[in-house]
Amino acid sequence: MLHLLHTDDDPLHDAIGLLSRELATPAPGQQTVLDRLLDIVLVHAIRASFRQSPQTPRWYQASADPRLNPALRAIYTDAAHPWTVTELAALSGLSRPAFARAFQQALGQAPIQYLTEWRMTLARDHLRSGDLSLAQIAGRTGYTSPYAFAAAFRRHHGEPPGRWRQDHEDP
Repeated sequence: MLHLLHTDDDPLHDAIGLLSRELATPAPGQQTVLDRLLDIVLVHAIRASFRQSPQTPRWYQASADPRLNPALRAIYTDAAHPWTVTELAALSGLSRPAFARAFQQALGQAPIQYLTEWRMTLARDHLRSGDLSLAQIAGRTGYTSPYAFAAAFRRHHGEPPGRWRQDHEDP
């Protein structure tokens, strides 16, 4: 259950107000406006839920940390880049050891382990949708070849990506 707070600076409250007004009167372009407003309401509702929940995901909490946010943003924006802990630490303005400690403390895993998890999440999404070849997935997830990607995927999931795709592909 999400409790809405009625404050002057609550973006969720504002977005719901806009949504209500848009629904009240049909107008040209209404569906487009409703689609975008519903996206906005969803994002703000998730944020509000995370702020109110004692089980907020660690990645969300870490993204609010100004020391870790630049590195997380870089990982999410360019998973294919061959990131090193040194590069990520530099983005965060921390020494390598301080960054590694802060990252481990906030996210419960080492930066490169987190990067691998993110890459595997992206890979599973691509495999499930069936829109890319293994070579394309490898390139988008930071592996130098489909063979390197397949080996990493097998280590991570215990089965090759082709078999995983067959078992999990969207209909």
